[in-house]
Amino acid sequence: MNRITSLAITVLCIAGIIIAVAFIWDRYMYSPWTRDGRIRAEVVNIAPDVSGWIDTMNAHNAQNVKAGDILFIVDRERYRVALDLAQAKMEKAKAAANNAAHVYGRRATLKNGIVSHEEVDSARSDMLETQSDYKESLAAVASAKIDLDRTVYRSPASGKIINLSLEKGDYVNQGSELLALIKDDSYYVTGYFEETKIPSIKPGDSVEIWLMAGTQKLAGHVASIDSGISNTNTTPGNQMLPAVEPTFAWVRLAQRIPVNIKIDAIPDGLILSSGMSATIKIIPTGESSNNRRSVWRAFAENLNALF
Repeated sequence: MNRITSLAITVLCIAGIIIAVAFIWDRYMYSPWTRDGRIRAEVVNIAPDVSGWIDTMNAHNAQNVKAGDILFIVDRERYRVALDLAQAKMEKAKAAANNAAHVYGRRATLKNGIVSHEEVDSARSDMLETQSDYKESLAAVASAKIDLDRTVYRSPASGKIINLSLEKGDYVNQGSELLALIKDDSYYVTGYFEETKIPSIKPGDSVEIWLMAGTQKLAGHVASIDSGISNTNTTPGNQMLPAVEPTFAWVRLAQRIPVNIKIDAIPDGLILSSGMSATIKIIPTGESSNNRRSVWRAFAENLNALF
């Protein structure tokens, strides 16, 4: 009797261990959660479209701005002169085009024999050339107006300025990034999930988010799953041949796939910064819940892959 009891206890203990290991295996390998989450936001990198000295500086670091607010003004004098010069050239080209058109019209109406066909053709060519010059001068005026307008740099969106180190009098170059603007209401979360967990995730699934900065739980839902990640094996090495990384046949590391999550609501007073860490748990529903593989099937597949 004691042997039967001992055997039963042993069997129960072994069964309990197997169930516990299976549960842990399933949760770790296939349950859609990760501690590798990041708060992200839509960031606008601001760069001037014209070069020059900063004449007026209205923006400062950590400032909240509205779309259309003037951030800074580049010295406008050179661009005013350029516009005046372009307009003067345009007036000159316009006069030349009008004169050439008048000459051609006069010669074209004269009777044959008074002027030759060559003179008429030459007058027509001059008219077309001066008209082309006039159109070119109009484009130059339009370009000069654009440059003058863009000496005043306005905020492209509402948000918060960060990483600003400009001062009045600094010289800025066209196209050089000067500061960043984090757009209002643009925060979202990206979780990096092992590829083994992706079958359990579908757009629309509910999400629980815990920030490392606090214990408050945020709610969200899956917005999208990225369709690709970088493949380091395609990076060319010497002689432009693929640089394939060595691997162990019995160890396969799951790749991490970015999953983008929309935050349903941000509580009042909660401070979010792009780059914060977060733990993410996805609650599979509907089709995604049915896609979860049996732990026993998963164990068998991994055992088969191992041997």
